[in-house]
Amino acid sequence: MKDLYWYKGKFKAFLFVLAVMITLGVLYYTQELVQELQKQSREYLQFKISIFEQNINREDEIGDLSFFFTNVIQTADYPSIYTDANHVPQFWRNLDIPQARQPISPDTLALLRERLEELSQINPPIPISYKGRVLGYYYYGESRIIRRLRWLPVIELIVVGMFILIGYVGFSAIKRDEEGRVWVGLAKETAHQLGTPVSSLVGWLEYLKDSPRQLEKVLPEVEKDLQRLRVIANRFSKIGSRPDKRPENLVDIIQETLQYFRKRLPQKNGKTELRLEAPSNPLVASLNRDLFSWVLENLIKNALDALGDKGGTITIHAGHLDRKHVFIDVEDTGKGISNHDRKNIFEPGFTTKKRGWGLGLNLARRIVEQYHGGRLLLKESRVDVGSVFRIILKRGEE
Repeated sequence: MKDLYWYKGKFKAFLFVLAVMITLGVLYYTQELVQELQKQSREYLQFKISIFEQNINREDEIGDLSFFFTNVIQTADYPSIYTDANHVPQFWRNLDIPQARQPISPDTLALLRERLEELSQINPPIPISYKGRVLGYYYYGESRIIRRLRWLPVIELIVVGMFILIGYVGFSAIKRDEEGRVWVGLAKETAHQLGTPVSSLVGWLEYLKDSPRQLEKVLPEVEKDLQRLRVIANRFSKIGSRPDKRPENLVDIIQETLQYFRKRLPQKNGKTELRLEAPSNPLVASLNRDLFSWVLENLIKNALDALGDKGGTITIHAGHLDRKHVFIDVEDTGKGISNHDRKNIFEPGFTTKKRGWGLGLNLARRIVEQYHGGRLLLKESRVDVGSVFRIILKRGEE
């Protein structure tokens, strides 16, 4: 469980670092784009001013200076102020200050000087010369597109933050729901596991009250039920911890599990048969005996539920998959699984039974994959024909 929390913490740290890197990347790219646009805007403005200066230095074009200044220099969409050589504002555009006639009132002049200071912080003023003499200065700000681009990272961060928040809330709700179903299912599984041996012990106790002389006959059966309780206690104590594993013969565990079920097979409307097809040589894998027998019990219970009252056959195939792996197939001739349900059968809480709690297959997969490093999968299934579940484990030393 420590490892689980360690990996979970590392994964969260990785996501946080990734989010920071993406944010910094967006900010850097946007800043570079804004600077490039500012550079192009300044170069274009300087080009227009140079044309203006060339025109005012030509005596034959003096009559068109005011028209050229108004239509070439001040047609931009950014805030701008033209001052004289002493930096006293003369004309301005795209400011929240109404254009005033000369002379400019002291209040308006004070506001313009404040805006001059603001504009000079954004871009240095461009001098406008006539025959080598500075006539004035052109102060200007940022265009609309640059101002919008400056807000782009903020908007992106807000949108990303909203998606992260929605995702976090959604996944947290899903996680809480799944954990709730797991705990409910685990509680019901505990009650179910304890129910049979406890009921049996209560029955033997009542029997001994009526027939105290039968103690020697009853003790072996009581011992079996107590042994069953020990196995159940061991199983639940190993959930959430790292269980001890040792080389075990899979065939022996399968035979013990089948023998346990043969004594308890339901024989209602049809006959149910349990079969084992395995090699005569030992089939060894490194596992925890108590937990792995729990997996087999869950798969066999699932197969029995699929058979229903009509009965049928459950066949367990075991053998070597390749040089490094062994397999166990639990095959039944039951009702099969529909295509719609196949993707959900291992989800906690999913069940097609009226009184099921949907934990058996999920618990079996967790034990096989998380505790034994193997795989549990639905190999094949056909409706009204049957299903085959396959367990794959690493081969152990004999």
